[in-house]
Amino acid sequence: MSVLNKYLLRQNLFYTAVLLFSGTMVYLIVDFVGRMNAMVEAGLGMFQVLEYFAFKMPLIVSQTMPAIFMLGVMIQLAVMHRSNELVAMESSAISFRKPASFFLGYALVVFLLLFVFSETLGVRGEQVTRQIWNEEVRDRQAGVQGLEDVWFKDRDYMIHIQRAHIEDGRGEEFTAYKRSDPGRIQEIIKAPEFEIHKNRLILSQVTVFKPHSLERQNVQEMELEVKIDLRSFALVDADLPYQAWSIFTLAGLVSQLRESGASVEKIATALHSKVAYPFALVVMTLLALALFTRIRNIYALVTLGLVIVFFYYTVYVFAGSYAEEGLVSPFIGAWTANLFFGILSLLQIFWVDRR
Repeated sequence: MSVLNKYLLRQNLFYTAVLLFSGTMVYLIVDFVGRMNAMVEAGLGMFQVLEYFAFKMPLIVSQTMPAIFMLGVMIQLAVMHRSNELVAMESSAISFRKPASFFLGYALVVFLLLFVFSETLGVRGEQVTRQIWNEEVRDRQAGVQGLEDVWFKDRDYMIHIQRAHIEDGRGEEFTAYKRSDPGRIQEIIKAPEFEIHKNRLILSQVTVFKPHSLERQNVQEMELEVKIDLRSFALVDADLPYQAWSIFTLAGLVSQLRESGASVEKIATALHSKVAYPFALVVMTLLALALFTRIRNIYALVTLGLVIVFFYYTVYVFAGSYAEEGLVSPFIGAWTANLFFGILSLLQIFWVDRR
């Protein structure tokens, strides 16, 4: 690594660390003030309160790091300009392209680290804080112990389960409609009780009715193979946001639920957001570089940067909402903000570079 890159890295680490610490403390104080009364009323001890906010910190870092990194780059470049360091670089035949290339490469590395951090400590922190809040404060389970009114498709069967107790491995009121080739119902299978096994259900006291011949058959026990894992539905109905599950869990859910004919727009959007949101760090670095080519005053630069961050998150939330409703594809919904602001930033940088 060159002397210039070492200097840029050392300076950026300092500014980013200061901003990250300040932003995390402000976030924690606001969250503490908003939740403390409920925690005290619920009788949480000091250890549980500290545990909650300790596990909250990785989530805060994951959420705020893109904007924090952008502000760090802005402040660093503005300080270098005010101290005439950029002028000294230009007089030494070092163009702005070199530090800009460093920041982009550096941002890609930080993006990868942030992605891994979000998928490990961030996911774990989200799960633990939700569990503490739901079980200890709201006095209810964060996970779903049972399912009700579940519909899914498996091969020629359209299956309805009124109630399934995943943990106990049993359920009640099973109905399966087997369709024939023309699309008509060939037979209806009903069972008041069933046992849940991996990729199969054991039905008890089964009644098989064939509408065309009006035949009715009673069977003591019947085994029906199903490709869908009912635990996937339990994860979907759990009192946890999709962001609290790892990218691998979400990918498995999308695959399984798509085979069953269930709607996957919300989960697929969350899956794409798992990569799109950390990648916002790279996009916001491009924004910082593009803004610096237009504005050099540190106060104006930071103010405008914060305004653009607000607009970025607005676009990100709106596009994600449209994707969750199925109005646009999950990929487009998750990546719209990155594509829009990233392309605008690149156009500005290339235009200035050609001048």
